[in-house]
Amino acid sequence: MKGQTEAGSKTVGLCVPLRADDLDTVRLALYGVAVRVGFSYEAIEDLKVAVTEACNYAILQAGEREPLPMLRLTFTLRETELKIRIGTDSRDVTFEEVLRPVKLPPEGTEGLERLEESPIGLYLLQALVDELRVEPGGESEGASEAIVLIKRFAAG
Repeated sequence: MKGQTEAGSKTVGLCVPLRADDLDTVRLALYGVAVRVGFSYEAIEDLKVAVTEACNYAILQAGEREPLPMLRLTFTLRETELKIRIGTDSRDVTFEEVLRPVKLPPEGTEGLERLEESPIGLYLLQALVDELRVEPGGESEGASEAIVLIKRFAAG
């Protein structure tokens, strides 16, 4: 992990192998950052679910390839929000499908059985964070695009 300060914000970076076994490290780092900035227990749990969902999406794309890509997370702490950028060092792992609209079924329980699945829990992510977007990767880093989750501090 590394940390730095830039114009009114603090940034913490984490890089781990892109595999499910390392998600505990990701969640622990997220917990530490979120506690430090004062999020409630409920907000932290929401963030852990959202970050895990996004990381799982990347892990499923990577599969069992060798060499194993690295998962790169950047936590940017600002005065009013926490921004979490999740990407990899592999251009083959993309998040372009994340924001693809999902068709809702007609009213009634029979329609729920035909619910088109989102490639990522899009509705879940939208419910758990305040803002969700996909950003292009940096050319200098050779990084793939990344998903960005933003959670704002509750007023009061």
